[in-house]
Amino acid sequence: MSLTKFIRDLQRRYNVGIPGPAAIFYNLIAIKILRKPERKIVDEVIKKIGSGTLLDLGSGTGFLAIEIARKNPSLYVYGIDLSRQMIRIARAHAKGIENVQFKLGDAAKLLFENDSIDFIVSTLSLHHWTRPAQVFNECHRVLKIGKEAWIYDGCPDLPKEESDRIKKEYGFLGYLFSTQITKLYGFTLKEYQHEIKDILEQSKFKDSYQMELRDVWMKITLKK
Repeated sequence: MSLTKFIRDLQRRYNVGIPGPAAIFYNLIAIKILRKPERKIVDEVIKKIGSGTLLDLGSGTGFLAIEIARKNPSLYVYGIDLSRQMIRIARAHAKGIENVQFKLGDAAKLLFENDSIDFIVSTLSLHHWTRPAQVFNECHRVLKIGKEAWIYDGCPDLPKEESDRIKKEYGFLGYLFSTQITKLYGFTLKEYQHEIKDILEQSKFKDSYQMELRDVWMKITLKK
């Protein structure tokens, strides 16, 4: 078994938060590598939703949730993560921003009322979910009618033209690191087209989802 496969299998087997030292290391890596593609997601989300309540599943060290809250004070943003250390780091980053809150929580057991959330976003979290169908169903439960969830996770199987564009935009080292991260933290195109699709087909979003390669991500759009 390759090291990559071992790490990926280990992540999916255990439904626990990222431990302290790994969370600190992730924080340093994320700052260097994931900021540019995550800023694009922030801008897309801001264009999509003007006000209301937004939920960031697997919010990690908080960059995405904090940037959305900072750029749009009309949104109230909740970040949910299983890792206590991730929550501590996120709260430290969020000091002084009133419209964002980070909570320790399980995406498969969301502590929100039915039909109470206006938008859900998640980046690099899906591969950690040991009960993905249950998480999708929880998203469906808490979303208001007509609202959407955008789930982003890594996909290393990019077409050549997209790889060339990313190299040009992020530089060769940025491209190299981002593709290595998506190998460890994400799924292959074949896995999305089969395993993930099968799970979605069994969820409450079975008639209202789509998948598309976007930048270094596979974006899964779910609509209630």
